[in-house]
Amino acid sequence: MMKATLLLPLFFILTSAQGTELPDNAPYDLASMEVDVDKFIEMNVSHMKAGGDFTAMEQVSGIDSGKLERGYRSAMKFCFDKYEQMTEENADALSNCFIDQTATEVGVTNQQFYAWLDELDRQDAANPDSLDAIFDEMDRVSEAIYALQDKPERSAADEAQLEALERQLIELTEKRDRVQAEETEAVAAEMEAIFKRK
Repeated sequence: MMKATLLLPLFFILTSAQGTELPDNAPYDLASMEVDVDKFIEMNVSHMKAGGDFTAMEQVSGIDSGKLERGYRSAMKFCFDKYEQMTEENADALSNCFIDQTATEVGVTNQQFYAWLDELDRQDAANPDSLDAIFDEMDRVSEAIYALQDKPERSAADEAQLEALERQLIELTEKRDRVQAEETEAVAAEMEAIFKRK
């Protein structure tokens, strides 16, 4: 999901997925932590390459994937130097910085770059990954449950269908939790190696 990756630093995505416990509104202050920014950037780029993000952007934009990768690396370095604190409050500013600076690095306007990201979003929606597909299915099942619950009178068949749908929703919730746990476990060691409190 190229746009999500570009719009928010991987830091927020991963700490959110891990349920990292931080004090309320506590910033991850680069100055107060032992942070290997180069490793952090490398990890982000590595995840994007593994997900085919640069290749997908190349197909949409016509810009060589190597140039896109170099531009994104430079943009990340620039933005992390500019914003020494990574907080939920400045997430939008960091996101905009990533987009604006990547566009500058590859020599296109912000508007053009956003148009490409929007196109990639449309493609992602048409081809959801496993976790997105689970969420989509959960939404579908929930809507069916609500529709049955809203019936003024339910037949025995309705009650049986409602029970089956509720079981299905429980199974989907358990599956979602398993997939999220697997994804979290895959990146936890990388995060621990990069972010350590002094």
